[in-house]
Amino acid sequence: MWRRNCRAGYDCCRTPRRWSFRARWRPPSGGARTSLAVRCEGPAEVDALFAELVEAGVRAELRPWDAVWGQRYAVVLDPDGNRVDLFAPLPAHGR
Repeated sequence: MWRRNCRAGYDCCRTPRRWSFRARWRPPSGGARTSLAVRCEGPAEVDALFAELVEAGVRAELRPWDAVWGQRYAVVLDPDGNRVDLFAPLPAHGR
């Protein structure tokens, strides 16, 4: 399941409020306030990795979809409830 390339990024809480695809998003309270984003090789890998993780018992938060910002996107939750975002650029956006 591990991929050979890894990137890390940081966003403040203002980013999800401004760009959230979840209309009722609120910052987490209490413990888990972190998320991890995994860039996949392409849209098909987002779908395949999401299916593999859910089949292995990982909780699905948001099923794969084509986001308006030009990425195939999906979200699962780790055992502590932290978000793990799966994403890949859509071909038309070529990033």
